Amino acid sequence: MNKLLTIAIPTYNRCTELDKQLQWLSEAIQGHETECHILVSDNCSMDGTPDVIKKWQTRLQNISFQVNRHSRNIGLMPNLAFCVQQAQSEYIWIVGG
Repeated sequence: MNKLLTIAIPTYNRCTELDKQLQWLSEAIQGHETECHILVSDNCSMDGTPDVIKKWQTRLQNISFQVNRHSRNIGLMPNLAFCVQQAQSEYIWIVGG
């Protein structure tokens, strides 16, 4: 645990909302990039979610950014639990994406 905060975003078929959330986060954590870890856990979305993730991985290169894509939809609660298990920080903030 070398970061202060993991911002975990479990998502499924919400590429537009995920794009907006990552835009907001990119602005909100300015000045605190070294303290934050972003985790996106994609529950096997069938929309443009992978493209949105690629876009933000490029834009947020200076931030610890982890992506997981499940091979099938494991359901909301298991995806939330996955986010908690993967947290790499003292604190975790789970936001809808």
